[in-house]
Amino acid sequence: MRSFILFCAWCIASLAQAQDGRALVEDSLRRHAAPPHVYLELALVIHDAQGRYNVRTFRHYGQQDDHWLVVDTPPDLRGATIHLNTERGSRDVLASPILGSGFRIGDFAREALEAHDYRRRDDEMLGRQLHFVVDALPHQPGQPARRLYLRQDNLFVSRIDHRDVDGQPARRQSFHNPRPDESGVWRPGMILMEDLRDGRRSLLKVERRVHSPDYLPAAMVTVRP
Repeated sequence: MRSFILFCAWCIASLAQAQDGRALVEDSLRRHAAPPHVYLELALVIHDAQGRYNVRTFRHYGQQDDHWLVVDTPPDLRGATIHLNTERGSRDVLASPILGSGFRIGDFAREALEAHDYRRRDDEMLGRQLHFVVDALPHQPGQPARRLYLRQDNLFVSRIDHRDVDGQPARRQSFHNPRPDESGVWRPGMILMEDLRDGRRSLLKVERRVHSPDYLPAAMVTVRP
């Protein structure tokens, strides 16, 4: 029995090694697809280079490919809405910061597979977990590249290194406290964005998560075929 288990593990590892970068990213997107409906209550803690911080709070409403952020605090921005539907690969609004943090709208945009070349790199160990490493290189000039780190056991994205348009390291996005939802799909409890040039840090914390259309405002709910 032990020999059979080892043989199966070897087969799985060999199959994963045979996958190219594009196939790994596609498989990860399938395994960790967004739920049909989601409601999140979020806290965003922004630290500057001197260690001072402030906190923003907002709600996230999502249905299929439609996602919105609605600001709760600060009071002067309460009710402001940020639309997150722009597909990665288009130029407009992707670089816009979210509430003065290190996060940009493009960090939450859909992956535009046809707009990138995905190149497999040597595997790396992060913590105690071996990861696949894939570079996402945009076809369109002037767009920044990313390096994706995917856990080899379940293809969960643990980290994304963002480069600027000149190819220099700019930001590091890491996903923490992953937990399986009711369907078994891993979702991060926190996302940390680090600015590698000025030392600023932005921590996005999920305070509450509900997968139900009952929490979506009526104006946002649409009927899908």
